Amino acid sequence: EREIQLARQIQKTFLPHRLPKIEGWEVDIHWQTAREVGGDFYDVFRIRGDRYGVVIADVSDKGMPAALYMTVTKTLIRAFSQNADSPARVLERVNRALTFEPQNTMFVTAVFVIFNATEGVLKYANAGHNLPLHIRHSTGIVEDLPRGGMAMGVYSSNKLNEYTLPVEPGDWLVFYTDGVTESFSPSGETFGEQRLKATLERAPKSNPAEFLNFIRQELSNFREGTPPSDDLTLVVLHRLPEDKNNRQPSPSSD
Repeated sequence: EREIQLARQIQKTFLPHRLPKIEGWEVDIHWQTAREVGGDFYDVFRIRGDRYGVVIADVSDKGMPAALYMTVTKTLIRAFSQNADSPARVLERVNRALTFEPQNTMFVTAVFVIFNATEGVLKYANAGHNLPLHIRHSTGIVEDLPRGGMAMGVYSSNKLNEYTLPVEPGDWLVFYTDGVTESFSPSGETFGEQRLKATLERAPKSNPAEFLNFIRQELSNFREGTPPSDDLTLVVLHRLPEDKNNRQPSPSSD
């Protein structure tokens, strides 16, 4: 019990207590552990100037080992991002650090995004994680972002692809862990990617809080009281439409 309390305290300490205010953008998080301590983690932070980083990740283990592995991975990503422009190179450096200890048996999947808030250009790399989803304001269609590479902590020579994506005003980006798509109904059916995409298309686009509330309610209705079988994390990034952005007061620096 003491170990669980310490692991939970570590997680709470290293997860962001508040998200940065990004002019022209909205961001929100939903994080839920299946047990007292989970393997999911996220981060949203300012890198330099108008550039920000977004991370979502899932450690393969649970309990104290996962909590410690989470803090190491999150700290490395932040440290290697300070003077970096390439999310793929950052994750490759993190991977080499994680595979330095040969006795390690854990691995971590992750998506790391670096985006310019003013220009609306997003760069990202995917290390074995669920594919992020892009909702285009112009069409309302939900699209997968291109597939990534292998999880971190497995092979030191892991090479990752990097992609660039222009994000138009009104567009949404959704990052999630497999606890979302692998939520189970009482009959054993999984929520699945197609049901998630259909849910995102129907979700209200007024603001991220209502958007996430709708998804949570759909997941709850699907489970019908069945407890979550895995940790569940959602990160939502929304570029404000031009009319809302013009009316939005300038946020304080974070």
